[in-house]
Amino acid sequence: MTDFSTSRAPSLAPALRSELRGWALVAVGSLAVAGALALLLVLSRVPATQVLLPWSWQSFFYTALVTHVILSFVVWFLAVLGALAVLAVADAPARRLEALGPWGLWAAAAGSALLVVPALLNVGEPQLNNYVPIVVHPLYYLGLALVGGGVALPVLRLLANPSGLRSVWGFAVGVSGVCYLIALVYFALAGLALPAGLDYETWNERLFWGGGHVLQFVNTALMLAVWALLAERALGEPPVPASLFRLLLGSMVVFSLAGLAFYGMFDVLGLEHRLAFTDLLWYGLTPPPLVIGIGLAALLWRRRAALTGSPAVLGLGISLAVFLVGGLMGFFLGASDARTPSHYHSAIGGVNLTFMALFVAVVLPELGRPLLERTKRARWLGRSQFHFYGWGQLVFSIGMFVAGAAGVPRKTMGAAAQGLDSPLKKIAMGVYGLGGALAVLGGVLFIWLVLGRLLARREEAGHE
Repeated sequence: MTDFSTSRAPSLAPALRSELRGWALVAVGSLAVAGALALLLVLSRVPATQVLLPWSWQSFFYTALVTHVILSFVVWFLAVLGALAVLAVADAPARRLEALGPWGLWAAAAGSALLVVPALLNVGEPQLNNYVPIVVHPLYYLGLALVGGGVALPVLRLLANPSGLRSVWGFAVGVSGVCYLIALVYFALAGLALPAGLDYETWNERLFWGGGHVLQFVNTALMLAVWALLAERALGEPPVPASLFRLLLGSMVVFSLAGLAFYGMFDVLGLEHRLAFTDLLWYGLTPPPLVIGIGLAALLWRRRAALTGSPAVLGLGISLAVFLVGGLMGFFLGASDARTPSHYHSAIGGVNLTFMALFVAVVLPELGRPLLERTKRARWLGRSQFHFYGWGQLVFSIGMFVAGAAGVPRKTMGAAAQGLDSPLKKIAMGVYGLGGALAVLGGVLFIWLVLGRLLARREEAGHE
């Protein structure tokens, strides 16, 4: 089987290729900065090195933590939506609202930079609320608004050119975009409904609660879009029949829209509002990835010989395994133990692996900047990023799940606070640490390899 990640010539027009590169730089660049902040977080907790930081480590830690999360779980995902919107709109023969794409890219890039400023200056009050953590500072809010509005512009351009939605993967990108716009509406409705005088912690938590849940529909639809795109290009067919795929993805829009009623039925500060969105996520988000994931697993089994020949299909297979294990963990959660983070770390890890395969197999070749696999070392590195990150994330999550089942609480640090009073708990946390180290290594490899190709001065000969 031919590896299309290196053989496929770019098909995008120069303007769209430039825009795609911009979104790719925002996406991978946000991961690189998030990784640097993670290193600073580690240094800030080590007595021997925390004194070397130019800030008070006590105040810096949580500000940097919020910025790390917003870059690695929000900006990264939304920039992938921007990139996929570019790829999908390329199928539209006569594009309307063409200027929205570049404007959105510049807004998102500027917003991403502003999000980092409070951490670098060590200013603002960090708020570790769900889904969209906040640093209470005008520059951070401005950055968040620019990123949110910037990503919306290429989405609107795609929806204005419906011929870009004809393929199954393009339809999934459109669904993700529609869900994203719905999430923005929910943020606005919550902001209008919240009473004046609330403390920042409560205000931010309730502002992003409903829309934050819908962002999970956005991320899942993006993952399903990439599953379909990679399956189509690498294996020649979608994971499930096109009609079933569209039906499942369409149901995600229906469930996302259903949340609109919650703003009229319930007080945004009430428990009913919180539980309604929790149920919405549980019932609306489970069927599409489950059914499509089973179809993809069957397709990969039939074409299992390709798993050793193509980095794209390798990443696709590992991402499916990690995501489905995370989904299975979701049926056995505890109230406040480490099983809950084990579930979402595995699910997010599966999404991340899917996007890693997207960059290696589609984005870089479309930019004329494929990963060069001319030597045995280069081929090993190209595949190792998926193995290290994927299996590391799986081991990490399983260790955390076992620890949680044994009684280790979430959001705690240190042996005493975590109650590591039995061999099982200690072994499980050791496994957790080993898996985390492997996953970090895979993430570093991905950033190094892909960012290096994105920043290369010239495209590869034969790909111009």
